[in-house]
Amino acid sequence: MKKFILILVLFFTLQQSFSYTWESYGPDSIQAINVCFFNTPYSIICSTIGMYLVNGYQGGVLEYFSYPAKDAAKLNDSTILFVAGDGSYSDGIYSLNVQTYQVEVIEYCIEPCFIKYYEESGVYYVGYLTGLLKSEDGLNWSEVTHFVGHNCVDMEFFNQHIVVNVSMALTHFYLSGNSGANWFEGSTNPGWITDMAFNSQGELYGIFPDNSYSSGLWYSVDYGDNWEVEFYSGNMTALYFHNEDKIFVGWHPPAKEYEGIAIYNLQNQEFTYLNEGLPNTNINKIVSLPLIGGHIAYCCTDSGVYYCDNYAVGIDENLTGNKISIFPNPVTENTTINITLYGSGSIDNAILVYNNRGVQVDEIKFRNNSPQGREVKWNKGGLPAGIYYLAIETKNGRWAKKFILR
Repeated sequence: MKKFILILVLFFTLQQSFSYTWESYGPDSIQAINVCFFNTPYSIICSTIGMYLVNGYQGGVLEYFSYPAKDAAKLNDSTILFVAGDGSYSDGIYSLNVQTYQVEVIEYCIEPCFIKYYEESGVYYVGYLTGLLKSEDGLNWSEVTHFVGHNCVDMEFFNQHIVVNVSMALTHFYLSGNSGANWFEGSTNPGWITDMAFNSQGELYGIFPDNSYSSGLWYSVDYGDNWEVEFYSGNMTALYFHNEDKIFVGWHPPAKEYEGIAIYNLQNQEFTYLNEGLPNTNINKIVSLPLIGGHIAYCCTDSGVYYCDNYAVGIDENLTGNKISIFPNPVTENTTINITLYGSGSIDNAILVYNNRGVQVDEIKFRNNSPQGREVKWNKGGLPAGIYYLAIETKNGRWAKKFILR
């Protein structure tokens, strides 16, 4: 059992020499509790004063809704499902048409916590104060009988394995190894775990958030059946996987030693803090979207959502002489891309174009025959305005360059 007791500065603080920036995403000066992204040009920001529909490319607010939303999931290209609740009679599951901004109630349930889509079986789940609801179409809902009377606060999936965390019960975990057909109780009970997340190997991580002797980051190698502590730390609030070896962790503390957001390295048990330039270090939620050469980190804080896209090695850096440049930038219609890839040899390459949600939107083929580089002309076509990335991947590494479309 790993037990790394954090004293004063959370064990070891790893100071990196790279620079990074935080930028505002969505409305300022709100207490943001969640941000939900979809494979459409929209996102949802949930806050203590309501819900915001945001342009996923630029972060501009499209519409405000007074619903106390907690979580959201995509139903189709025009409809988003969200759960909202504050203990009132109107708590439940709602649909939002992102084209007409029309909101409709689908199902009432008291104090919903989450809505999840399970791709393995094509089923939506909603956990709430007294049970767990499921739906195959997102419109017609029924109770999962095993959870009637249980306050379901979190849920995660890995292949056919499902983990449900409940609060106010002697058994905090219920597990299924056959996509929800049968359920059994977990063997160990570390406590109420939040922000559960599987990595690609099926290892499950989660936070025990209470400020007690057991608070900290916990993990399970058997799909949530048995748990061990990775490190102890009070007042943890957020977790998100960066990659197999690194995890974003966040705090919402009374003590400065535990403030902010950090990347925790599972291999050497070190922390890289990313607090510099972040306007608010009381972290409520962390979301990370994949990007070639790294990720975009989004922090929900007590004063809004902020994102950082240049903290990782390979973003906006020229490594071992490799260079990518683009002019003009910002791009209105046409631009010229210059590439120098030392040591790549005479191989076929492609410039991949990603939007700021990590979705590839274009591919430009070229052939690199010499270290003197290559000049490529590019037209933006029908791509909407926003922040984008040019990315190149060769046998020697990956490189990326940020640019703006207008």
